[in-house]
Amino acid sequence: MKHSSIFALIPAGLLMFASCGESNTPDPMAAKHAEMMKADSAEDARVAAQEATAKAVFEMFNTGDLTELENLASADFVDHQMPPEITSTGLQAVRDMVAMYRTSMPDVHQEWLSSATSGDLTFIHFRITGTNTGPWGPMPATGKAMDVNGVDIIRFQDGKAVEHWGYMEEAKMMQQLGLMPGPEEAAK
Repeated sequence: MKHSSIFALIPAGLLMFASCGESNTPDPMAAKHAEMMKADSAEDARVAAQEATAKAVFEMFNTGDLTELENLASADFVDHQMPPEITSTGLQAVRDMVAMYRTSMPDVHQEWLSSATSGDLTFIHFRITGTNTGPWGPMPATGKAMDVNGVDIIRFQDGKAVEHWGYMEEAKMMQQLGLMPGPEEAAK
């Protein structure tokens, strides 16, 4: 009886052994899968590079050290959210804007809360805090603190930031700084 059970396993074993051999026929699904994995890897690398560049710009804003700005943003960078007091263009406009913020709020700090990237655009949700101890354009220092949220949208080309759009809770910031009445005061 034992011999018959061993012989019954031989055809199954041969079948398993034969199925383990390599086929000379290329598998189109395997090739497509490898191509998709390569594309996903390149996309992941591009997204990581864009977000790393955006984080480096955030760090420059937080420290005021813009020595690497030319390596991160194009010379003809366009900021669609530039304060009206800034009349310069390109990278000089970025330098002037950072100087204005850091003069009016030396302790200004942007905190990166979350981000997403789609194509050449990176979206960043941030929190910005600071104490207004210096003039901000034509507005005098108030000595008050702000704590607001915002969103930056940065477009990249050839690995550098080329455009910026964004918003932050400007009305809330003006109320916190005492430069605009709050809803309760405005209702009186």
